[in-house]
Amino acid sequence: MPFYNDPEFAELHRAQVAALTTRGKSVFLAKITGVIPKGMNLPAPPIETREFDNITTAKQWLLGEALTNLPTPVNNVEVFENGQSVWREWHWSHDALKSKNELWWDAKDPGRKEREAVDKERKQKIEAGLIPNSQLSLKEQFEKANPRWLGPYFAWLPTSTLDAGTIWMTQYWVRATLGLKYKNKGWFPDND
Repeated sequence: MPFYNDPEFAELHRAQVAALTTRGKSVFLAKITGVIPKGMNLPAPPIETREFDNITTAKQWLLGEALTNLPTPVNNVEVFENGQSVWREWHWSHDALKSKNELWWDAKDPGRKEREAVDKERKQKIEAGLIPNSQLSLKEQFEKANPRWLGPYFAWLPTSTLDAGTIWMTQYWVRATLGLKYKNKGWFPDND
């Protein structure tokens, strides 16, 4: 057993203390995940990660450089500390992410805001009864006749409904106010 004043022991002790403090230091992994917009031929959504020694610089990188350089709209940003998620924001929950997506879509599709305004105005005219049924599309006729339902949708993949269990290759409807899926729209009257 070496003595405490032994230089060899002192060197070993210093090395062990340095190893413990290095190992105990937290590493923050910042991760940004994009989406695959319709029409873009990407095999997977773009993901970029980088390690930082503190959470503040990780967040600054995610909401600054990483967000600016992401080639697609963003889905979410997340910071992990030693493998555990410690901070996460989604595309709809943070103003910087919302702005990134709006700017991206404005550049990709410059006339979309005008089309949305025209669609909103048309919908208001339909609800007010200013456009006759003969001038409505089938979707608009369905929406006017069934105000409490969305659809019909087609279940290309197995889809769980309340009245028929799991359906596939079948039409189903969604209850507008509840978001619940039904195969048979007759479960609720439209004027309840």
